[in-house]
Amino acid sequence: MSNAQRLICEQCGRGIEEENFQLNCPDCRTTLRVQYDLKKLKRDFAALDDRLFSGSFLRNYQNFLPIKQPDLIDRVSLNEGQTPLIPSHRLKKELGITDLLFKIESHGPTLSLKDRGTSLCALKALELGFDTLCVASSGNNAASVSAYAARAGLKAVVFVQRDLSPAKILKIMAYGPQLVKIDGDMSIASRLCREMLARHHWFECGGPSPYRFTAKRIVAYEVVRQLGGRAPDVMILPVGGGTGMASVYCGFLELKDMGVISALPRLIGVQFAACAPVARAYDKNTDVIEPVEKKPCVSDALLNRTPIAGLQALRAVRETGGKILTITDEESIAAIRQLGSQEGLFMEPAGCAALAALKKLVSKGELKGAKTVVCTLTGHGLNAPASAFSTSESPEVVPADVASVEAYLGLC
Repeated sequence: MSNAQRLICEQCGRGIEEENFQLNCPDCRTTLRVQYDLKKLKRDFAALDDRLFSGSFLRNYQNFLPIKQPDLIDRVSLNEGQTPLIPSHRLKKELGITDLLFKIESHGPTLSLKDRGTSLCALKALELGFDTLCVASSGNNAASVSAYAARAGLKAVVFVQRDLSPAKILKIMAYGPQLVKIDGDMSIASRLCREMLARHHWFECGGPSPYRFTAKRIVAYEVVRQLGGRAPDVMILPVGGGTGMASVYCGFLELKDMGVISALPRLIGVQFAACAPVARAYDKNTDVIEPVEKKPCVSDALLNRTPIAGLQALRAVRETGGKILTITDEESIAAIRQLGSQEGLFMEPAGCAALAALKKLVSKGELKGAKTVVCTLTGHGLNAPASAFSTSESPEVVPADVASVEAYLGLC
């Protein structure tokens, strides 16, 4: 049984019943969040049993999510289960980290971290009587929303930016949505999406959704359980719109308030230097996040000029003693190649941003004393397979005889 109580405004504290669902507080227009009974959450967390875990995280963490009609889980689920937390064998030695682990969020059904939030959004859309899901996206969320709409028998309208990788466009199209490719960047696509939402009865699955936020916080619950009931010393996450960082912080904070963990991990965010409004605000020690001009970048994700949860992400890193730093294209590409060749993990540029940031932190001596470090890997390399490798690197054709193969391999 769900322990969710209602929606609540983060700023003024006004409570709103889910039956009166809306994205923002009617009084102060601030984003809403789902409120829970922490005493009941603590009881149910202690009762979780790995032996019973299978299938969708919607069912495994049903009591920790605002699900009123659990019979709908099978209708929307694509088996978005708990994602792996796997130890590094080689890079931890190179970087001098005692316990380096990768939280592989790219194991979602559509190969990115977006599937947690979207699965719950699709379920809530059915509960609340919506027939259309919508989102503005840099690619991965559009694919996720389209897939879950198809699964649940809902319509999907997705807005994407002009400069989106062909691989992501094709992936989105496979799920059959109404795909709107806007002549502009992510901020313009988001504006058009908001304007259409004001005119049509669609269910928003993007950053403002309290259901997307509350589903993503389960990452913290999973990490603590996978570490045997403790939090890592440091957790590194990519920051685009800021929702991922803010939601994970919320999850760890709940666990601390419940007495499950004794201290919060140090949360570290990473953005691309090509578009880093949150990192710039952090460096300036200000709460004002100003839009920035987006520069050319190897990634088409994370490049959000006006991050909707940027202030919440700033608060998360500041209150945990963390920071937000930037990486370059070259650092991202190096991380893609290292993850693939040394750990057997293939990520897109944004997906491996945490490792690129970790390398930079280690080189500057900023992680001394941190024994357990978790890097969140968020998007599979197949979302942008050409980003780190050029066609000029394609191997030459070798004649079909043993002597030629041995000569090519340097065995003679």
